[in-house]
Amino acid sequence: MSAALRKTLTGVTEWHLASISIAEILYKWRHRGLPVSNPDEWMEDSLSGLTVQPLSASIARRAALWEWPHGDPADRIIAATAAELELTLVHTDEVLRDLAGFNQVFCRGTGR
Repeated sequence: MSAALRKTLTGVTEWHLASISIAEILYKWRHRGLPVSNPDEWMEDSLSGLTVQPLSASIARRAALWEWPHGDPADRIIAATAAELELTLVHTDEVLRDLAGFNQVFCRGTGR
């Protein structure tokens, strides 16, 4: 997470990451040219201070059964992780912004 985004969200003391986000980031590096020379090193640095949340059966069930028009499995898992763990999802995804059922903070113009 960028220092600018962390500064924007002052007062937040814990940061969590859905484990599927790691796969998404590395996929973007491999297939879409994410400008990182060493993805393992970059990922290790980026994960510092974050708690990576594993995909549990309850998260997978919620993601699969949610009555949403949005079909991206990774986005569904990320939102379900926030919902199941009662966390607030901080994101830049304009599709997720319009969905309900989880706490969220949409950060316009900082990504994707």
